[in-house]
Amino acid sequence: MPLLSVVVPVFKADRFLPQCLRSVTVSSTDSLEVIVVDDCSPDKSAEIAAEFSASDPRVRLVRTEQNGGSGAARNRGLAEARGEYVWFVDADDRVAPGAVDLILDRIRAGAPDLLLVQHSRITSDGVVRTAGLPELAASAPVGTDSFTLEEWPGVLPYTHTPWTKVTRRTVLSDDGPTFPSGWYTDIPWTYGLLRRVEAIGLVLEECYEWHQRPDSSITLTQDRKHFDVFLQWERTWEDWEGVADAGLRRALFSHMVWHLLIVMGNTDRISNAQRRDFFHRAHELCEAHRPEGWDPRGLKQKLLAGRSYRTYEVFRRLWRVVRRLRDRGRTAHTGVPVQADTAPAPKGSGEPQRLGKGTVNRSVRPAPGSGPEAP
Repeated sequence: MPLLSVVVPVFKADRFLPQCLRSVTVSSTDSLEVIVVDDCSPDKSAEIAAEFSASDPRVRLVRTEQNGGSGAARNRGLAEARGEYVWFVDADDRVAPGAVDLILDRIRAGAPDLLLVQHSRITSDGVVRTAGLPELAASAPVGTDSFTLEEWPGVLPYTHTPWTKVTRRTVLSDDGPTFPSGWYTDIPWTYGLLRRVEAIGLVLEECYEWHQRPDSSITLTQDRKHFDVFLQWERTWEDWEGVADAGLRRALFSHMVWHLLIVMGNTDRISNAQRRDFFHRAHELCEAHRPEGWDPRGLKQKLLAGRSYRTYEVFRRLWRVVRRLRDRGRTAHTGVPVQADTAPAPKGSGEPQRLGKGTVNRSVRPAPGSGPEAP
């Protein structure tokens, strides 16, 4: 039986799938299986996966009966997985060099139920920004090789994304969380997982390369489906009904408020015509789940708690003007365009990443085994 199952849902990703699979299978280990889930993709993704499977017995191709989205494809892949641990990888991203062997070493050494792994974001123009997991770990009140969520609630905000999590398969298969339908499906899955695991560990070395592409990110599209975020947070709180720890509930609530404000303030997601409705929906959700002892921090949280939309909108527009003027001044002084401090979210996740400050401009390094000839 393999130690690690890598599940890759695929839909319209034939341009990127070869590099993704090469980045995983470059490891020569026999402790690995790769499950490619063809979600009725109309392109050549299934053919590419079949070619990899024919040349590498560790790679298997399975198909969904109908297109159901990345969440349903991940659920199907999990049902096929045989490994002790499962790692969900997106078909248009890459696993960092050496990451598979690094994670296998952690598993062999006795890993906890869940490993949270370091990642980087790579934009289409080659800007690389590393996530802040090492900085977060430096502030941990406990050792980061193995700890409980109750011991360190501060780890809760580290991304909604499934690809930053390597999970013991039995936690997922034995009444564990599944991916629901809709947008922002990573929210209930992530926090359903976190409340179920007995112990968590961190992998501070870079393990994953998230390639941010304008044509594959829901966060760059204005759509009413962004209101799905309320349904997904409601699902999360329903799943957390049995969590009695007041500190955990306050930590999750604080993160939800932060997340709703990020979504609401992003003009790439919420149009000006929709923002008032979104604000009031966010206020209602927060009022329904506000835990005892939680107080708003900062002006935006106080305005949301007070249902003061007009004041919020005035300050939002003012801040955007100030930020544009500031960034123009920096660009004029340095000649380098200013990068935003908060990155847009990965495909389907709805989660803006709290990243570190290691932004550099360099060409994207190819995954091992890939080169200019790879599509």
